[in-house]
Amino acid sequence: MSAPATSPFADMPADAVIRGPLTSLKREAAAPSMQRGLSNASSGSCFDYQQCTQSRLKQLFGEQHRFMNYFFDNLEYEPLQKFTEACLDCEGVICFTGVGKSGFIAQKITQTLVSTGTKAIYLSPTDALHGDIGILGPSDLLVMFSKSGGTEELLRLVPYARAKGAQLVSVTSVKGNKLEAACDMAVHLPLERELCPFDLAPVTSTAIQMLFGDTVAISLMLSRNLSKDEYAMNHPAGRIGKRLMLSVTDVMISGDKLPVVSPDMKVVETLVELSGKGC
Repeated sequence: MSAPATSPFADMPADAVIRGPLTSLKREAAAPSMQRGLSNASSGSCFDYQQCTQSRLKQLFGEQHRFMNYFFDNLEYEPLQKFTEACLDCEGVICFTGVGKSGFIAQKITQTLVSTGTKAIYLSPTDALHGDIGILGPSDLLVMFSKSGGTEELLRLVPYARAKGAQLVSVTSVKGNKLEAACDMAVHLPLERELCPFDLAPVTSTAIQMLFGDTVAISLMLSRNLSKDEYAMNHPAGRIGKRLMLSVTDVMISGDKLPVVSPDMKVVETLVELSGKGC
């Protein structure tokens, strides 16, 4: 009689997990480089805690401070004035766009402008080429953020935005770039280098982009003589809006909504009255 067939998994530990052909049978057998992506603290032995000491952090913040000083020391204010005046003179909408980290900064600046009294929107460069460019018109301003000025998505957008009649503005940190040459107006944000040790991760360039946009937003706010009451109107759900906009009559309970009880009513009846009026 022949021996019964033996399963190829008979000797496998009970806690093993069967995966597809491209993955390991056991999680523990995965390569260390793959395990590292599973958690920020997957292997403490891989970390250099000397980079997190107070002295090292102070050094890093000091270096970022120096890079920011380079920005301030080399910033040209004439293009900033022209850009700010163009924003004030814009009869349409100021559209901001960018890709990646610059895109997130563009969105943040848009929100700052809107909350401080300037009509602005964020326009995704990818979505713009698939219909959203319809928002642009001859009275609009399109502001494009790009550290290098060579972002392909923005360069592809330029001729179509120009065909819509919008005025184009580049905000970059590399002089003589393609985007700057293709736009009607250029703002240069001086950048010595990124704080990143490889000079690649956009951590200093995005900081000066946000500093530029938020400062221009306040300049426009002051130029429009925006009052505190007008600012509060844009923040109705915030503490400032509630403090400046709401009156006692807006929040007080009156008329039939006011719970009324007599001194001789029982506690249960009082609770029914209160809950019935939403108190």
